[in-house]
Amino acid sequence: MSRLKLSAVHALAKDVEFRVVIKAPLERVLKKLQEYGYDGIEYNISNPYEVDVVELKRKTRNHGLGVAAISTGLSYLRYGYSLSSRDEHERNMAIKFFKKYIEIAEKLEAYKVVIGLARGRCKGDCSDALRRLEESLKILDDYAGEQGVILVFEPLNRYETDLINKLEDALNLISKYENVKILFDTFHMMLEEKNVYEAILRAGNTIGHFHVADSNRLAPGMGMLDWEKIIYRLLRTGYKGYISVESRIEPDLDTMLRVSAETLKPLLI
Repeated sequence: MSRLKLSAVHALAKDVEFRVVIKAPLERVLKKLQEYGYDGIEYNISNPYEVDVVELKRKTRNHGLGVAAISTGLSYLRYGYSLSSRDEHERNMAIKFFKKYIEIAEKLEAYKVVIGLARGRCKGDCSDALRRLEESLKILDDYAGEQGVILVFEPLNRYETDLINKLEDALNLISKYENVKILFDTFHMMLEEKNVYEAILRAGNTIGHFHVADSNRLAPGMGMLDWEKIIYRLLRTGYKGYISVESRIEPDLDTMLRVSAETLKPLLI
């Protein structure tokens, strides 16, 4: 029987500043995830052309783990490429990167590619930025469908982007495509929605992936969110798949992974 599975987000780029992904050496991270009973790992990749996919798959499987998804936000932080950029070259590079991410997701049997920061920002021109984003998504939607992969679009809080923060706007966007679903992130939705628990039910069966961090962006169980209520509502949507921890690594990696597992694993059925 399918069940909910636990994973955590690891950065495959140590030179990019981003505080909510694990940056420890890969072999150590894989060993720790296995030790704490995780089912998988989510790879945030800054440059998909620098990845040895065969070797990455071998190392992951050797630790009994699956790949939950391929995240892409580090590409935006490292290069500034976005799917809504005014600069045609940057936009085309973002599309090129995402096609490669899609191919990697298929090869690693993750079948999910995250669209978060790499959607870009409005910078005062939201209507044009949204149009460019929609045009880019149409290209990627078709390509993802050919590869048997889905794109998961993440509504982000207003402090990280000014382009699509609310769940309703994200739902309206993905309704235009066949292979795009919602990435529901508890931290972002807690900041943007009136009620994060009810927002899960509003997203319903459009949820294609699920990120978790507590109210303070620490590990689940280190803040004020009710995780039993969150998981119960997620189960009501019919979601089956990975729940990926994307939190600040505080006070240290071991504590973050241990507390997350102790909080969530008893609830995953």
